[in-house]
Amino acid sequence: MTKKRILSIDGGGIKGVVPAVVLFHLEKHLKRLSNNPNSRIHDYFDLFAGASTGAIIIAGLLTPDSHNQPKYTTKEIIDLYIENGHIIFNASLLQEIKSVSGLVNVKYDPEGLESVFNKYFGNTQLKDLLKPTLIPVYELSRGKNYFFRQQKAQTSLRHNYYVRDLLRSATSAITYFPPSQISTVNHKEHRCFIDGGVFANNPALSAYAEFRYHNPELHAKDTMMLSLGTGRQSTHLDCEITASWGAAEWLYQGGFMTSNAISSVSDYQLNAVYDSASNYLRLDTSFDDSHSSSMDNTKKEYLDYLISLGESIANERKTDIETFAQKLIENSN
Repeated sequence: MTKKRILSIDGGGIKGVVPAVVLFHLEKHLKRLSNNPNSRIHDYFDLFAGASTGAIIIAGLLTPDSHNQPKYTTKEIIDLYIENGHIIFNASLLQEIKSVSGLVNVKYDPEGLESVFNKYFGNTQLKDLLKPTLIPVYELSRGKNYFFRQQKAQTSLRHNYYVRDLLRSATSAITYFPPSQISTVNHKEHRCFIDGGVFANNPALSAYAEFRYHNPELHAKDTMMLSLGTGRQSTHLDCEITASWGAAEWLYQGGFMTSNAISSVSDYQLNAVYDSASNYLRLDTSFDDSHSSSMDNTKKEYLDYLISLGESIANERKTDIETFAQKLIENSN
């Protein structure tokens, strides 16, 4: 029996460049090993999960063109970040002053973000995506976790949203963008969401739970999972220094700490679930001491550094990626 294959991508704002570059290299391996120059990432996975920026990549991989094939290549998804990052993270002078750089109001106006999503995804609906998906958000008005699911949208109008709208919700990171109030395609359901990274910045464990929900007779040995991170910032903090910290200091460092903790615990739990077997592969990296992790830095030097991080993963873990790619092909229907 072929294994079900799961792709999961962490949140991290502009750092989505890192996993996008890794996927570009994975796709090259898939084309070479399968002897099929037309191979695409979507051909080799059965369930796609993405939090925040990971949701953008998932949508890019699965949005169909007029021939019901992926509209965007992995290279074009990288370019989405490089060419539009400054539009997404663009604050007017008034907003900068009013927000005090995000301390007393949201840091960015959502217009730039919305314009990019409208440009790339137009009127594409969740139900139109090429494969099953799992995209976490947090519903403010009901105080509960929620997941956008392509498979649910195909059977229920009350769960079908425009991709541009669900991405606006999935990327509404607190302090960066305001919450997203969106409606279903038929305008009968109205909800208010924020970025699901508050509970599933690494959505891999949620993706495994989704697989088990739909396949209760199957287990970890019946799956393959590739989990991609967006880079970790070191959070080695001095106890005496932090003893006098207030909200402003913790807002900055606490974000890194929480993101790292959530991602790490999911990886730890999945290693236990998979019993450290080779059918689970986690690819992530750490920022060096000369660079600070940022979700919204769109300067060319920083973007170049993010590309280099993705290239480093692809090179340093080349054997692991090639082995995993071969297994993906062997488990292809």
